[in-house]
Amino acid sequence: MAASDPAILRKTVSRLYDAFREAVDSIGHIARIDVSIRQHQTMSLVCRLTEDKPNGVTLKELAEAMKLAPATVSELVESLVRKNFLQRVQNPEDRRAVQITLTEYGQTLLDECTQRVDSLCADLLNGLTAAERDSLLKGLSKVTSSL
Repeated sequence: MAASDPAILRKTVSRLYDAFREAVDSIGHIARIDVSIRQHQTMSLVCRLTEDKPNGVTLKELAEAMKLAPATVSELVESLVRKNFLQRVQNPEDRRAVQITLTEYGQTLLDECTQRVDSLCADLLNGLTAAERDSLLKGLSKVTSSL
């Protein structure tokens, strides 16, 4: 491994993060809303977790999945509830428990963000040859697995 390999990876991850943030920000400007990357990540995670739990996810489960303190996640959820992206639904089996789900509006916003980011990724991949693309995607899959 060359001495510059970690620096190249760090720069690439940083530039991708910035590009993804710009793609998410562009949705916010179109819809006249303010969505941070952390809020987008929270919405994405709620969406993914509720695939297996359609009634919603608890704050504790969300905090554990995000590896954040429940108080921090609670603030994130509250800000997203105020923006009508997430909703709290009473658990039918335990009236004291609350489940968190995406609202229809939140799902629409998330779908738009995903389309923008996918379009950005497709544009980046289209600049590569088939062999370069295959090699990059295989390498990224290994990196992702090691995380």
